[in-house]
Amino acid sequence: MRITKILNNNVIEAKDEGLSQVIIIGRGIGHDRKRGDNISQDEVEEMFIMTNKSLFPTVKNLLTTVSTDLIETSNKVVNYGQKRLGHKINQNIIITLTDHLNYAIRRARDGFSTPNPLNRDIKKFYPIEYEIGEYACKVVKKYQFTDLSEDEAGFVAMHFVDASIGGKEHHNVAKITKIVELTLNIVDAHLPNPDIDSLSYSRFIRHIQYLAIRLLDNVDAETEIDNDIKDLVFKKYPIELKIAKNIKTELYKEFNLSIGNSELMYITMHLVRLLKVGSDNNET
Repeated sequence: MRITKILNNNVIEAKDEGLSQVIIIGRGIGHDRKRGDNISQDEVEEMFIMTNKSLFPTVKNLLTTVSTDLIETSNKVVNYGQKRLGHKINQNIIITLTDHLNYAIRRARDGFSTPNPLNRDIKKFYPIEYEIGEYACKVVKKYQFTDLSEDEAGFVAMHFVDASIGGKEHHNVAKITKIVELTLNIVDAHLPNPDIDSLSYSRFIRHIQYLAIRLLDNVDAETEIDNDIKDLVFKKYPIELKIAKNIKTELYKEFNLSIGNSELMYITMHLVRLLKVGSDNNET
């Protein structure tokens, strides 16, 4: 890679082998360097490929105004989150998370905190991401010497939820969370003491999350199903089907989102497993 501009001692602009414009972060990577010099991959700590040219000034400004220590703190959180989630996430999270932590830390040092009305729901619906958020608060305390409020764990968690959803950044995570909340409230009304630690519960939440994403993105959530199987499921599980239809009605009423018969069947099958887990727990 060849340097096109030195932004500061720790951040440079460069062009990679494919001539894409990139921003590279590395402690001391810009020291005693000039335009046209080559950079080896071993010197790179973080690299951002600027596919969206309109974001370039914002990213450049952020990386040249915050401290390298804060970028490294964010990087620790991102690396931890990547391991905990076990799948690839949008690399731009290092930018959005650094920007968020920079603001949160400045606010906390001034004696302010931002309340998070969704914090309880985030903790319930996204337990792994929330745990990453809690880890972030510990890392900030250790390396930035700043105590962040519990609400910040939820804000950080949402960055990881957003970075995990199809690699996109435009999703309304708050609305997705509200859709999940509405759905679970309906289920909880029929199953007062669900086993929230069960695999069935976790799978159901994840299914509703991705259903919400598809519906909000106007992606057809319907798939081809065998009508005989569908009719058999609906006939065999009338109680679960009634709950599924209630969910369908409320999703349309509250969010103007429509689901068809295939999705109705999938929700019904999830409810079959959920209610079975619930009845098994009540017997013990």
